Amino acid sequence: MATKPKNTILFAIYLIALLVAIAITPNLAQLDFIADWQDTESTKTIKFFQFISDSISYFSFGVPTAITLVFELRKESNKKRSRMSLLYVLLSIGVAGLVSYIVKKSFSEPRPYEVDTRIAQLSVGGGYSLPSGHTTEAFASAMALTLLFPRWYVFVPMFTWASVVGLSRVYLGVHYPFDIFVGMLIGSIVSFSFYTFLFRKYLNHSSTIPQD
Repeated sequence: MATKPKNTILFAIYLIALLVAIAITPNLAQLDFIADWQDTESTKTIKFFQFISDSISYFSFGVPTAITLVFELRKESNKKRSRMSLLYVLLSIGVAGLVSYIVKKSFSEPRPYEVDTRIAQLSVGGGYSLPSGHTTEAFASAMALTLLFPRWYVFVPMFTWASVVGLSRVYLGVHYPFDIFVGMLIGSIVSFSFYTFLFRKYLNHSSTIPQD
């Protein structure tokens, strides 16, 4: 699949929406929102969001790996392209994670539960708050797979899952909504940039999902 002008326009709109959210969110009562949303007595809700948060490793790395293995076993598939697809996804996630780490170290923002005693720490959160590493990786994976397989039945579940990962980090008290939007921005830009400027020529027409 080539990066068509329509895809670039849609990505630009998506990018602008994220930038607007990033500009607005710091002016909102983020700590109040987290404190009011959390319910430390709702063990089912906590377990659900913790499960979603922990799913990052299985989905981000497991899904593209599984897809590659499936097509490796199919005689008629283009194995070189399937391997390049896997490399693209894993590199996008890895570099996005590295950028996230650098930003964390650069800003050294404390986590919500460290700032406001009303907020409970319901999950492990190593290091600093800004941005959300989980969200960064989730959106890097979602963007990469959507570019590889541009179909609504890939886009909808992947971006829904990535969004819920972000929400889970807020509910669990380890990130601000602002951290989530910044993570979305980093993950999406890294994946889109890698596809557009580095991998597109290798993955052109490589989607194994039938084209309309």
